[in-house]
Amino acid sequence: MKLLLLLPLAAISLLTSCGSSVTSSLSSHEKFTQRTDYKQTYDTYSNEAALKTLDRSKTKLRVNKATQRLIVSQDDTVLLDTPCTTGRAGKRTPSGTFKLHDKIADKRSNVYGTYYRNGKRVCGGHRYEKCRGVSGKFVGSSLPYWQRLTGDGIGLHASNSVKRYPASGGCIRLQPAYAKKIFGMTKSGTPITVTNS
Repeated sequence: MKLLLLLPLAAISLLTSCGSSVTSSLSSHEKFTQRTDYKQTYDTYSNEAALKTLDRSKTKLRVNKATQRLIVSQDDTVLLDTPCTTGRAGKRTPSGTFKLHDKIADKRSNVYGTYYRNGKRVCGGHRYEKCRGVSGKFVGSSLPYWQRLTGDGIGLHASNSVKRYPASGGCIRLQPAYAKKIFGMTKSGTPITVTNS
């Protein structure tokens, strides 16, 4: 009779310990992604220990348009997971695998900006759509820590307008502090994958 009582207790103990080990085996990044507010939060995951061994020749980036987040990894280790803003309807950020190039710390847009005439602002926005036919001096919008993905002007850059939903003109906007940090973590040729999920 005692043996029958011990068997179910041992089984319960075994199941409990297995459940605990599965939970505790999750990495700190996996725990971060399981937060209920993961798709809404502006928080950034940063693996400080792994960042100390950063090798720019091994980093790769991934942008998830469903979560509006950019992940920097090295080998299989996530170094950084930060919010980003991709292109809105009609200006979607293209999906696929690209290589970063044209890294420019202080770039100005050739397309978005403001026209001035006699020192006064006359038009602002898309140069060829909203301001078509306007004359004057064109000053492109600032795109700090620019890293180009495509030949037609899509890239990563710092912005004070990072939303938690698609809202850009096609580029991938990053919070200024993290745009600067990521700029220092990549090199020309760093692979970046943009996915829908």
